[in-house]
Amino acid sequence: MPEFSVIIPCYKQAHLLPKAIEAALAQARDVDLEVIVVDDGSPDNASEVASRYEGVIVIRQPNAGLCAARNRGILRSSGRYLLFLDSDDFLRPGMLAAAARAFAQSPDLDVVHGYADVVDEGGDTVISEFGGRDLSVDALHTLLRSCIGPPNTFVIRREILSQVGLFDVSLRSCEDWDLWLRIAAGGGKFGLARDMRSVYRIVPGSMSRNVEVMWRAGSRVIGRNAPAHADCRACREARRAGFAGFSLTMRPLLRDVVRTPGGKLRAAGILLRNPVLLVRQLRLVFRIKK
Repeated sequence: MPEFSVIIPCYKQAHLLPKAIEAALAQARDVDLEVIVVDDGSPDNASEVASRYEGVIVIRQPNAGLCAARNRGILRSSGRYLLFLDSDDFLRPGMLAAAARAFAQSPDLDVVHGYADVVDEGGDTVISEFGGRDLSVDALHTLLRSCIGPPNTFVIRREILSQVGLFDVSLRSCEDWDLWLRIAAGGGKFGLARDMRSVYRIVPGSMSRNVEVMWRAGSRVIGRNAPAHADCRACREARRAGFAGFSLTMRPLLRDVVRTPGGKLRAAGILLRNPVLLVRQLRLVFRIKK
């Protein structure tokens, strides 16, 4: 049984897949692992690309969405620890070795997490850093306030999924945030490994740029996970902070929509269809003007 399973769903990104696969396979210098690519009904040659790499497990399924693809990979995997790597992202050398050290030093951990370099579409220019917030003391309330990093900054112990379940296929965005929250609400223990580093690539048209889908999914994730402690005061405060912070992250995405041809009408439609988002954006505008 391999120590790690790296699960890579792919849809319409066969051209980016080699970097993800090669960076994952390079981790085998340090740890025993398997790499599973789930071709989620991709119309390009994703399966063919993945099949070029010896030892990579390739699964092809009709298009069912990111969560279903990850879940399919989980069910096929056999590793003790799982990492979810989107096909447009990749891992820095030694990332899984750092995760292995963290689990070895603290055997009671269910999740270890680190940092991601946020890069441009080319994958070379580092724009910012994402992740690194310590979740060891109060994971639930910290996560309710914000999602602290992309999926590839987290490595989870396989057994924890038997307690909290797999990814929620009804979510079209923020599904990783939801899973981390469910793990935290179930008493899962998180540990920060500062030498764990991956790469999160900004790709135009990616799901994270779809403001309406992201807003609705994120609002649902915050709302349904907030009452985890019988709606305690800390949960309510974290919920308020989470909505406020999430609304703020929508602002630059809405600005990007406005800047596209016909974008003003599309942005207006998004806000009218989502009155809570509209109200929160108006509050931000007036607060800034003050």
